[in-house]
Amino acid sequence: MPGIKSLSHSVSKGSLKGKSAYNIEKLMVVVDEEHLDMLDELMLKDKWGIQVVYILTDSPTVREIFPGHSRIYPTKANIRSLLRFDIIDEIVCCTSSLSEDYLHELTEICSQYGVSLLIQQNLSSPRVPVSGYRFIADFYFQVLETNPRRRFGFVLKSMAEMTFAFFVLFMLSPFLIMVALVIKQTSSGPVLFKQQRVGLRGRKFYIYKFRTMVVDAEKQKASLAAYNESDGPAFKIANDPRITPFGKFLRKTGLDEVPQLYNVMKGEMSLIGPRPMLPDEVKEQKEWQLKRMCIKPGITCTWQIQRDRNKVPFDQWMQLDRDYVENWSLGEDMKIFMGTVRSVFAARGL
Repeated sequence: MPGIKSLSHSVSKGSLKGKSAYNIEKLMVVVDEEHLDMLDELMLKDKWGIQVVYILTDSPTVREIFPGHSRIYPTKANIRSLLRFDIIDEIVCCTSSLSEDYLHELTEICSQYGVSLLIQQNLSSPRVPVSGYRFIADFYFQVLETNPRRRFGFVLKSMAEMTFAFFVLFMLSPFLIMVALVIKQTSSGPVLFKQQRVGLRGRKFYIYKFRTMVVDAEKQKASLAAYNESDGPAFKIANDPRITPFGKFLRKTGLDEVPQLYNVMKGEMSLIGPRPMLPDEVKEQKEWQLKRMCIKPGITCTWQIQRDRNKVPFDQWMQLDRDYVENWSLGEDMKIFMGTVRSVFAARGL
């Protein structure tokens, strides 16, 4: 026991190497005292590129050995609430036994939020529709994958998008400099608009766009609330008075979104995926709508290629995103990409 305690304290102070803090896999681990070795190995974040955020256990021994390292809750904790308000990518079960009802509840929760569920072979249950197998920290688990992120095609898509983003930014750099100069000459304020958004499983990041509005646009938002055309937490106005004349052109052509290719290069966004929302908007979302965040957000999506998209009811918008996640395919991505190209050429904007 002392050896395990010493090791857990030493790795808790380690820094993450070789992987950005944004993209590190974050875990919730359900554990009993018979599997302390597994938990201790999972704690080696430098080695495995993962981070144990929550420990769910009913064992006093686990609480004693891992004090203050991760947030520790009993196994009957409100997992839905923890997933809603924190960043968790996978739930890993390192236990000798769990009740059928508890496993079934975990399955439903993971399916609702788009979180992967990893269980040991001895926990096999007909109520857990296992979809594959995976090694994590040198341990073998059965997996219920509830999102497409680990599919070969999806991994290939992500790599191709990052490469594409780099080359497009490189090739368009002279033109983008010209756009920046026009923005600077036609309105006061910075060239780029920077705003915090919510991405993969609740991770926050800053999105970049060419500025299309007056410099105090955010301050004017409250006074325009009565004109909001969205029936949900999002704020949408078709003829927003805060948009500058050149900004209207940028939005019509979709050029205002081009700087987000930098977010794609950084691994914060995809070319195609649900649009990233503001933190306040995410807080207002219903539980069933949160699955849209189980993949990285995109520059364009199904909602954005809809005609009169600002008139699409908010719940329908969220359902479009959820359907995209649950039925993802490279063919669907190509369909959205071509729809986006048509939208740009028709000057409907992104």
